[in-house]
Amino acid sequence: MAWKTHTLATEGEVFELLIRWRGDKWYSRGQSKCYNCLIPSIDRDAMNGKFRPEKINLERRSIDIFRASARFFSHPGEILALTDDLIALAILRHHGARTRLLDWSRSPFVAAYFAVCCDDDEDGEIWGFDESEYMKKGVSQWSNTVEWKYEFEKAAFCPGNGLDFFVCMTYPTGFGRQNAQDGLYSLTSVFDRDHAERIEQLLNKPESHARYLIPKTLKATIRDRLRLEHGIWDVSLYPDSAGAAKTAGAVFP
Repeated sequence: MAWKTHTLATEGEVFELLIRWRGDKWYSRGQSKCYNCLIPSIDRDAMNGKFRPEKINLERRSIDIFRASARFFSHPGEILALTDDLIALAILRHHGARTRLLDWSRSPFVAAYFAVCCDDDEDGEIWGFDESEYMKKGVSQWSNTVEWKYEFEKAAFCPGNGLDFFVCMTYPTGFGRQNAQDGLYSLTSVFDRDHAERIEQLLNKPESHARYLIPKTLKATIRDRLRLEHGIWDVSLYPDSAGAAKTAGAVFP
């Protein structure tokens, strides 16, 4: 893997990186353990290596069950999930279902929170890549940039492996968690893809993506600063009723 990997030795180095990435407009993702890869949940554990038709079938069943069960939506934009498969997957991802999506944020401070939010006995990691480079290289995948969504969905949901596209997408305004987390999602049209490898292949420019390790000894301090100085913690990142209820329940031993 050609991603540059560095260790942030001090609290000051962590926040210098976050400020730089925010200024340079990098997409970023935090993971509370060092997995050394970016694998979506539909390709992990027992799902790893399952054939594409089975994953397509399970993905379709998951979307259909969601649509058949949902009667009330917290935000107007969520109603689009009833007709748009990618939006349905975005909502399912935010609520913990297995999907081919990975969460990212335009805010490196939010990504840093997810790198330090838990697993205090292990180092965390934060990944980032240049938004402007992605916007330039991403369009090169499409024969018609106006109809990129049609091309991607055609390849993503067909039974056989089609063209191997990589996409970053956002959900329409109106989804509370995404708005609070300044979020977006990466996904590929082919299963069992490490998104780190696909980003590397697409950007083809080592300086446009990087991975940093955050030592476990810094996690608690960084969490405190993110909450006190930037207002970033569970309460601000999960402002809907489901998130608030989970936060409230955490007061009990």
